[in-house]
Amino acid sequence: MNKIKSPFIWAFLFFILPLLIYPSSIKGVWITRWDIFSETHIYETIDSLSKANVTDAFVQVYGSGTAYYNSKIAPKKYEQFDPLQTFVSYAHEKNIRVHAWVNLLYMWDRQEMTDDEMHIVNRYPESVLVDDRKTSLLDYSIDKLKTRNIEGIYVSPSSEIVYDYIIFIIQEILTQYSVDGIHLDYSRFPGKEFVYDNYLKSDYMRKYVINYEDVDDPISMKLFGKEGINSLKSGWQKLPKEKLNELIKNIYSDVKLINPNVQLSSAVIADVESAEFNFYQNWWEWLANGYIDFVAVMAYSPSLSVLKKQIEKINTKTSLENVVIGLGTYNQTVFNVKANYEVLARYPVMGFCLFSNQSIYEKRGSYSYIGNTIYK
Repeated sequence: MNKIKSPFIWAFLFFILPLLIYPSSIKGVWITRWDIFSETHIYETIDSLSKANVTDAFVQVYGSGTAYYNSKIAPKKYEQFDPLQTFVSYAHEKNIRVHAWVNLLYMWDRQEMTDDEMHIVNRYPESVLVDDRKTSLLDYSIDKLKTRNIEGIYVSPSSEIVYDYIIFIIQEILTQYSVDGIHLDYSRFPGKEFVYDNYLKSDYMRKYVINYEDVDDPISMKLFGKEGINSLKSGWQKLPKEKLNELIKNIYSDVKLINPNVQLSSAVIADVESAEFNFYQNWWEWLANGYIDFVAVMAYSPSLSVLKKQIEKINTKTSLENVVIGLGTYNQTVFNVKANYEVLARYPVMGFCLFSNQSIYEKRGSYSYIGNTIYK
């Protein structure tokens, strides 16, 4: 084998190559449900996305337990208007891929609970998560949710009812609309203390043949010893992550069974340490085990140093080829987004996604700027 002798070639390999910008296969924007309120606005939005050279639109069609499409299981936001059908039809005319954005476990926000009997929380209140004081999130006041920095009401990934419900939602979307992907959001627990629902406890009982509440019992100490008790406690700490992983795996299998060409993705926490220890969201394991096609990390900080640290920590967990970097446009100027993008595009990532369209829309002229710079 010939050795590379030229110092100029070595200089190119070590100094020039890292400065190259990798081609991105995804140039995306997240479209919240508040941005699909009329046909006219949807047409205007898609025209603007096309102007910005957007390739992928992640459109929220199931949020707060409400469907923004023609659903038979969930409450519909609009009876005489189908936002998803309108969006898919026109976006495909503009060669923009559409990913149906579905909230996975977060089912209601911080406001008075709806009395709609079709809503998942009203139909299956036993599926709502419970904290370490055995209090259901349903019993939290709005002020308490705000104080504890919780978005709202979450349901348990251990609940078969929740799984069946979510799968039905996804099946409805995939069988009625020619979407290019299913995009999950809130695929996590709201915090490490919300893992005491009866479904998770039952899973623990089946796996370890002991109630978690009995682990510290003196009789248990005599039966299992100190090492055995530590092992049982460790099993409890791992179980929420395992159940979430299992849920994602099963959703992936069902999506591919319906349409193998549809991509399954999820918005995930960019700080891998926080994702693992605070929210049980070990999303890099989903990629490693083939449970998901790609993830969009919510790297919304305006600080480039913070973003680089997050990406570099991510790279210790997984390769970046199936990672889309999500950049915030709501908390910084598009000029700052461009500056950060120019550095982050040197990493071999799958692409970028901007959050969100609403904030871009409010900054008139930003679409053209994005199309001429970030997504040129």
